[in-house]
Amino acid sequence: MKWLDRLKTPKAPDPHATKPTKPQESKQAAGFVGFVAYPPAPFQKIEASTAAANDATDTTPTTDPDRWCWPHSEAMNGQEIDTFTARLSRFTDKGLTLTDAEREADRLAIRDRENDNRRLCLECAHLHGAGRWRCGNWHRAEVANQLKDAHLPGALVLTLQRCPGFGATTP
Repeated sequence: MKWLDRLKTPKAPDPHATKPTKPQESKQAAGFVGFVAYPPAPFQKIEASTAAANDATDTTPTTDPDRWCWPHSEAMNGQEIDTFTARLSRFTDKGLTLTDAEREADRLAIRDRENDNRRLCLECAHLHGAGRWRCGNWHRAEVANQLKDAHLPGALVLTLQRCPGFGATTP
């Protein structure tokens, strides 16, 4: 056989299984290989469908990365992850520790899923300062006059509320 003929002939794995091996006599052996063989045909990744073959449903595979996320499970979808990341950045910029910022961002993700319309001061464009917060829209927000120049208490900033002076930030 010439070298060109060998190139034209594809190599195929041996379809026959090897002879079974016997276990070793020592007690330390954990097991043995019964036989080794290639599968009879190449395996392919198969996306199974629960529908019957004669159902009129669309069985084209989906490429949606969020198909198993909220609302089908508790996992965050792509939009929620982007919002979570933007909130985390804002909250840490406003003086929260990373742990506290994650806790608040998680709480707001749940709030969003429940369609709650209350807001945190941390989400407001009128909140000034980092750690020592002031309301830049104190009159419309109906914060008492004595708090105009004073710092807002942390409990107020982290309380979900409906504020008439709220101004949304862009993530």
